[in-house]
Amino acid sequence: MLKNYKVLKGTASALALDDDNDPHIEIRIEANGVSYRIALNVRSKMSPHDLLYANIVDFTHATLTEALEALPMGLTDIRRDRPELAIDYVRGGMIEREDMDVAPFQLSGPKNDLREFIEPIVEEGIANPDIHFYAFGEAWGPEHNKPDQYFDFEPGNGIHDIHMNQGDGGSFKATNGPNQDGALLVHFTETDEWAAIFLCFQSQNWNTDAETGHPVSENRGGQGRGEGTRRPQPIVASSLRIIAALINPVNGEGGIENETVTIINRSDISVSLDGWKLKDENGRTQTLSGRLAAGEIRTFALDAEAGGPQLANRGGDIILLNTDGAVADRVGYGKSETANEGWTTIF
Repeated sequence: MLKNYKVLKGTASALALDDDNDPHIEIRIEANGVSYRIALNVRSKMSPHDLLYANIVDFTHATLTEALEALPMGLTDIRRDRPELAIDYVRGGMIEREDMDVAPFQLSGPKNDLREFIEPIVEEGIANPDIHFYAFGEAWGPEHNKPDQYFDFEPGNGIHDIHMNQGDGGSFKATNGPNQDGALLVHFTETDEWAAIFLCFQSQNWNTDAETGHPVSENRGGQGRGEGTRRPQPIVASSLRIIAALINPVNGEGGIENETVTIINRSDISVSLDGWKLKDENGRTQTLSGRLAAGEIRTFALDAEAGGPQLANRGGDIILLNTDGAVADRVGYGKSETANEGWTTIF
């Protein structure tokens, strides 16, 4: 669980970009004569490294935004003083996993990476002090006799973990908890419009325990999100979609697991499968062949012995590539979707 779950209200005064193995967008915030720094993750330490994000330019949530507008400038302790302000991605109804897109930190081309969504709104805020920023996350400081490493103000203060803070495994599991997710909300006070930026890591599981925020264990069902997930990301237009997979089949003769992937042709014309491929997240592929009639659904057995995809019970992705090698569809699943042996996961 986060130790100091707070929200910071203030105005933007500077922007910096660190350049290391754990990059952030650093924003200097001013509030009642005190400087703070908010650190927005833009790349995950764990694979896959690209973050999930939602950039909602016309954000509406009257209960929350009215309460935020009434807050004083500076830090507010959510857990101790204002628990009703807590954000929970999984249970709060404010954001859905399907609302989020995959975006790298920095990529050539227009409006396709996190910097191009976040930097302009910060720069607008720097130029206009009537734009107020609200950063939800873990607070640090004040760090006396220790100037801020990016903006050199003293004492160092700030907010980080401005992203989903549950569903983590491994070394980040200790910070899991419900009702403590991070976000960046922006209020354009002159027009009374709001924007919201939600961030999470692709490695985070959206099937979480309501008490601990930990990923649902492999021997438990999901909590309203027990099915697999279609990965939101830039994909080519395609009439073919992955709709199901048998990830944890009952062992057959000789202990062989006959994993399968089911594809639908949702168009009104027949589609050739020649040259299409199924791929797992580790790069193992299987080439498809034949045709799918309009509306046809077909289940394909995966041939692991021939080097084809293997569906790990711990969770993973299944990718459909077209004849050009472009991603036509990508779905994901966690441990909770593989808990019941012999059951088919629906996407």
